[in-house]
Amino acid sequence: MLKSFQARLIMFVLVLLALVQLGTALAVLSSLKEDNYKQGVHSIDVSRNVFDLFLESRAEQLTKGVEILTSDFGFKQAVATRETGTIKSVLQNHGARINADISLIVSPRGELITATQDLNINTTIADLVFAARRSGGSSISTMIAFDNRAYQLVLVPIRVPNVVAWVGMAFLLDRALAEQIKNVTGLDISFVYESSDDHLIAGGSTLPEHEKDVLLKDIGSIESILTTPAFSNDEKYLSLGVDLGMPNQWGIIHLPYGPWLQSYNNTRNQLILIFTGALSLALLFGFALARNMTKPIGRLVDYAKEIGLGGKKDKVHAPDVGGEFGVLSHTMKTMQDSIISREEELTYRASHDQLTGLFNQSAVEHYLSDTLPKEQGGLVLVNIRHFKDINNMLGFDVGNALLSKVAERLQQWGHDANMLARLNADKFLLIFDRSITQQDCNDLKSCFADEFEVEKGSSIRLDISIAVLPFEHASASVNSAMRRLDIVTDEAREASDLYVFYKVGQDENHRRQLTIIRDLPAALKGGQLFVVYQPKVGLAGDDCHEAEALIRWIHPELGFLPPDEFISLLEHAGSIQQLTKWVLNTVLSQLSKWWEQGQEIRVAVNLSAHDLLDEQLPFIVSEALLANRLPTRALALEVTESAVMKDRAKVIRVLKALQEMGVHLAIDDFGTGQSSLAYLRELPVNEVKIDRAFIQYIDTNKGDEFITKATIELSHSLGFQVTAEGAENAEGTALLRHYHCDKIQGYFFSKPLVAEEFFQWREEFHSR
Repeated sequence: MLKSFQARLIMFVLVLLALVQLGTALAVLSSLKEDNYKQGVHSIDVSRNVFDLFLESRAEQLTKGVEILTSDFGFKQAVATRETGTIKSVLQNHGARINADISLIVSPRGELITATQDLNINTTIADLVFAARRSGGSSISTMIAFDNRAYQLVLVPIRVPNVVAWVGMAFLLDRALAEQIKNVTGLDISFVYESSDDHLIAGGSTLPEHEKDVLLKDIGSIESILTTPAFSNDEKYLSLGVDLGMPNQWGIIHLPYGPWLQSYNNTRNQLILIFTGALSLALLFGFALARNMTKPIGRLVDYAKEIGLGGKKDKVHAPDVGGEFGVLSHTMKTMQDSIISREEELTYRASHDQLTGLFNQSAVEHYLSDTLPKEQGGLVLVNIRHFKDINNMLGFDVGNALLSKVAERLQQWGHDANMLARLNADKFLLIFDRSITQQDCNDLKSCFADEFEVEKGSSIRLDISIAVLPFEHASASVNSAMRRLDIVTDEAREASDLYVFYKVGQDENHRRQLTIIRDLPAALKGGQLFVVYQPKVGLAGDDCHEAEALIRWIHPELGFLPPDEFISLLEHAGSIQQLTKWVLNTVLSQLSKWWEQGQEIRVAVNLSAHDLLDEQLPFIVSEALLANRLPTRALALEVTESAVMKDRAKVIRVLKALQEMGVHLAIDDFGTGQSSLAYLRELPVNEVKIDRAFIQYIDTNKGDEFITKATIELSHSLGFQVTAEGAENAEGTALLRHYHCDKIQGYFFSKPLVAEEFFQWREEFHSR
């Protein structure tokens, strides 16, 4: 809710007013509370003065009452003669008349002569009498404590004419006295004394009994309230202590704070009502203000949403608002114009090639998705041959200029095309509604017969290949159609006339190739591949101690796959090294079993160009031999001439490392590759294998016979062993014996056999 501007504005107004109201209320309440407290303190101070005046006035009255007694002649005579009985009787009668609680008479030295009660008089009265005698013998009024009870004591001298005794009257500070003072001050009065455990005990109090003990317990120590009044815990009373001039005896004035507190609470409640009302008005005011202020914002938001939905410039109108929002509206209108312009530019860039201005592949795919399937017309893909070499030789600037000129020439030739597009650096696509013929392809080639001028006085001729996919052979899927066009493009590059029309079934071979590449990992794990061994027969001893390992693959869907087919595919796909490692481990595992039986057979494994470019190959071979507990002489590796020519320097380094390990190395299919005799001399190999193309018809083709003879003699002169592949009859085998060929491999002796059959054939061959 608070995410909207309107809600935030309302909340801002409410919070602002609430803070102002709260500050005002706190100030008023604080001031009121402080004022109430000051008034209460003032009332207590006034009451304290009244309290003191009351006690002084009472002392004067009591003194006059006692002086009446001391002026009686009979009483004086009784005192002078020490008639104790008479004295005590008079004291009781006169004390009762003036409401004295204790009446006593003492000697001029302060010694007790008689009293109406048994008293434990200490030296306090003697000190008072002594002090009065020094001051001239006037009467005495003071506070005194008898048995932890406070009394107001009046002492008047008896003169006959000298002072013969002192008459004292003590008046208890009790609840009755407290009530009298309360009637004058209007405040509650308590007379208390402090016990030995520092606990206040009330001698007389006007407080209700159920509040008296709690209040005295809250006060605790009387010293804390002698100068400054303090509240009780429930703030019901404000109390101030009065020093009576006696140890452990005090008076306390209690101001009932309830009326003051009620006044404060009433004021607080009124402020709360005012506060609530003000907030309610502020809520209404804030809602109205926010609604009025956010209305133009809402219009601008709707305008922005329409812009975001891609509204056109003539359909989305900026709202007519004033002030700062008008500036924002104008800014958004400018933004809309910029967005429309940028969208048009982005749309153009998304569907056009920036160099030539033609449509791009994205536009082609969008067009075909709306067009396919279709029966009439077709796709014509023009590929500039060797364009990468032109770029490398002449530079990218010249290459870009050539592409622009090619685009112009294609626009002239394909003026009736529905679409002309550049797919990538050197591929252009034309889409026609009419059928494409061979004559169209010839005309297009003729169009490129003229040279392209790249610089003034400098021209270049471009060769192109043309791939045609009629719409009748294109499926409804754009991806499928483009895949079929790529298949035809690959074939057109190699075709003699450099143009090819798609024929039904061409993509089946492509799918087959993808299936072979895709299924290799599963085939290796699932036992679809296996190794067969073709014997190599030594002519000198007419024995067999070597064989060549060949791979066979029985695919569950495609059936038997010729090695030439899947090996070349795996080389192009970069998966051949995975297959090589599997063959190497499989062969070495079988060799380990034969060598444990005492049959020291050497098996040759073929390597591809990718294997020879891996400088880790010697390490891989060494680890595999060590894992199978085999010596290096148990393994032979065969490489082709074409594999050596991929990167001659690196391959020779790898072959030398293998030869230094003791691995037997052979050049396979010699005579069909690109190597010269000079390269053969440099290669670190032990054996040369003559290709079957020269051996198969050696007995009937004199040219093959002469080549074979020369190869054997040359290889022997360089120190190489020679193996002839493809010997299939006795006549050819006899010629190879005659020319001192070292080993023969072919169907004349045996076809490739699985491990068990090879071992059995070898046993039978040796036992002949």
